[in-house]
Amino acid sequence: MRRVLYSISLTLVFFAFCRADDGRVPRAVGSDYPVHQETKTATIAAVRVTAEQLNKTFPADLARKYIVVEVAIYPKEGPALAVASMDFVLKLGSDTERRPETAEEVSWMWHPQTTAGPDLKSNTHVTTETGVILANGTDPTTGRRVNGVGTYESVGVSNAPTQTSSPAPSSNRVDADRMEALLKKWALQDGKVNSPVAGYLYFPLPAKKIKGALELQYEHDGSTANLALPASAK
Repeated sequence: MRRVLYSISLTLVFFAFCRADDGRVPRAVGSDYPVHQETKTATIAAVRVTAEQLNKTFPADLARKYIVVEVAIYPKEGPALAVASMDFVLKLGSDTERRPETAEEVSWMWHPQTTAGPDLKSNTHVTTETGVILANGTDPTTGRRVNGVGTYESVGVSNAPTQTSSPAPSSNRVDADRMEALLKKWALQDGKVNSPVAGYLYFPLPAKKIKGALELQYEHDGSTANLALPASAK
């Protein structure tokens, strides 16, 4: 009896761990999200993810440079629905729009920065060399031994590149790869679905300050949705 209970407990713990570790579990229904809208083929729901929530999983850089929106899609009965992150656009104010970036694109903020290669023009070198020649020998006509003194000068030009700085260290590469895998895990997955799905969309922040509400726009095969999000998540 103890073995059975122990086995059940382990199963429940494992199931709870998987659920807690999965960032793509949609809420029970679309109305559980702050904003949602019906389309011809699905219910589209969304919520802006707060910086506090993001910082529990990702470095603070993400919240400072990206607006992250959790999107959930609830397909209606019928053929499988094609899900694509590029069907979404985030409108910021009246004149700025952003498409979501892929996990690979977002992860580049953690890749080590490399320096530019050497400038060949700046590495052109002109060298001169001068010297004195001392010669000792025998005059072939008289047979007498003679000594001579002379000078020489030479000029050389080369443009071989030289490495002025060492390559950037690769110690951060592992962190960048790990971040890419984590971002991809939490992202909205592209593909055909018959059941609800959810995931994150990563929109790069503009340089200028955002004014007014954000609007998440969705369009796919004639189905559209416009979801108003608050300018700053609480």
